Amino acid sequence: MIGDEAVYCKDELSALFHGLHQAHRRRVMEEQAARGLGDLGSPMMLLTILRGEEEGKTYSQREVAQQMRLSPATVAMSLKSMERGGYVERSTDERDARRNRVTLTEKGRRAVDQCGDAFRAVDRRMLAGFTREEQDCLSLLLIRMLHNLGEDGSCSCPLSESKEGS
Repeated sequence: MIGDEAVYCKDELSALFHGLHQAHRRRVMEEQAARGLGDLGSPMMLLTILRGEEEGKTYSQREVAQQMRLSPATVAMSLKSMERGGYVERSTDERDARRNRVTLTEKGRRAVDQCGDAFRAVDRRMLAGFTREEQDCLSLLLIRMLHNLGEDGSCSCPLSESKEGS
């Protein structure tokens, strides 16, 4: 407590966002596990790497960190796990031996499709009972909040472009 007030009340927006984030993350992990991807860890990292490859780029570890707004150390740990799982390969940059380039393996590419399916399944469950108009309104409000917090609101993953409506 600070003074006479609790730091967070269960119905404050910050607490609701935290709870929603945790519930969403838990459901995505369950969906991944049901698809045999329990060892994957960060599906958004695979999706970020794929987006770069689709744009003709091979990201370095540092560039993955920048794209995802994560620390290089966090990305390095995740990539190490994904490399052990066979989802990505790291190789030394031919022009700069200090940099590691990250590419998806075939297993990683298959996992991207399955992750997209998992995210869409969670979204359907999360938005059950919402009208299309309510979903559109929610999207606009969330994008506005991201802008207010200094983020651009863009998505670094290809979910909106692949298998739309499946």
